[in-house]
Amino acid sequence: MKAKICDFEMNYEISGNETGDWLVLIHGLAGSIRCWKYQLEDFNSHFRVLSLDMVGHGESTGSSAERYSGQIAANHIRMLMDKLGIEKAHMLALSLGAIIQQYFCEMFPERIISVVYVSPATKNSFLIKIINGFFDKVFLKVFSKNAYLKIMGNLMLPGKIQEKSRKIFIRETMRMDDEEFFKWWKMAMSDNCYDHLTPSCLPALIVAGEKDICFYNDAVLLSKKYKNSDFRVIKDCGHVIIFQKREEFNALVIEYIKSFEGCKESREEAETSDEKYRQDKIA
Repeated sequence: MKAKICDFEMNYEISGNETGDWLVLIHGLAGSIRCWKYQLEDFNSHFRVLSLDMVGHGESTGSSAERYSGQIAANHIRMLMDKLGIEKAHMLALSLGAIIQQYFCEMFPERIISVVYVSPATKNSFLIKIINGFFDKVFLKVFSKNAYLKIMGNLMLPGKIQEKSRKIFIRETMRMDDEEFFKWWKMAMSDNCYDHLTPSCLPALIVAGEKDICFYNDAVLLSKKYKNSDFRVIKDCGHVIIFQKREEFNALVIEYIKSFEGCKESREEAETSDEKYRQDKIA
């Protein structure tokens, strides 16, 4: 299905248990609805699932915007939820999608029941800064997109344990329109949302792969930003947990989200606490 959001068509799918809480799935860079193929069957048994393609990804069209940001992408999701009449939802974000989700929590906390972060991109590490400089100064002048992606894939998803994830990342990124890829990549490399977003009392499950060399520390940092967080490490797993340890991951997420059934009071307390944080920041 498609919905008109600003100047582009956003592709989305609704599936699952019509009586369950809403669960919104936010993919990472070069991802799409397809990346949740190992989760949907399990999630659909318990939740009403909204999966979507971010602007320029999957079956969603691109935008005429010169640049993208976490705030812009978060607002796109809010607009889609408005169109579909979704007042509140659990949200689950993978990798780069975590940047979008962090902004959504800051901008629209009243729309959140709980959040799940999987291998979250949060704060630009030294390696990411090197990659960013390499992109601007070398890639555009020397390498083809395909060659660059192979280099970056091996840097961010190294080793045999992540071989399948690396191949999927390169394949899916090659499907993206070049202009859309560049806009998203520059956003991913330049955004440092961790430093300027306020702490949150929203309930959060933060999941990291033990062998995720690029983003494990991001997950640790994010767990400190969320005062009411549960931090879990998946053993013998790299960055793309949803493929590598899907059964363990699915069970963990379902157990966590199901724990909020009937917990209206705790949701209201979290919203009140987040509002106090924002007012204190303004003051």
